[in-house]
Amino acid sequence: MASNDGGGFFVGLLVGGAAGFLAGILMAPRSGEETRAILAEKSGAWRDKAGELSAVTRERLGQAMTEGQEAARRARGHAGPEFDDEFDIDFDDDPLTDSEEDRA
Repeated sequence: MASNDGGGFFVGLLVGGAAGFLAGILMAPRSGEETRAILAEKSGAWRDKAGELSAVTRERLGQAMTEGQEAARRARGHAGPEFDDEFDIDFDDDPLTDSEEDRA
């Protein structure tokens, strides 16, 4: 009985991959130049969309941080001075919105 070390599988994988690549090249509906132009257009659109989503996310995150800080201030007001002494928190110190000079 012959041992099967999996070599036949990898040969078949390589031959199948090469055949698929060749079939894709021969049956492509557009030339390489046209395909690259379309990809360049779409990548610009995707980049713009990513920028928009990033801006919206930053805005929502800023709003959530502001609301969280306000809720913490209210909670701190209800907790009393013991809370300030226990945790030594300065809610007016915001590292995300303060400039380098403000933090120094």
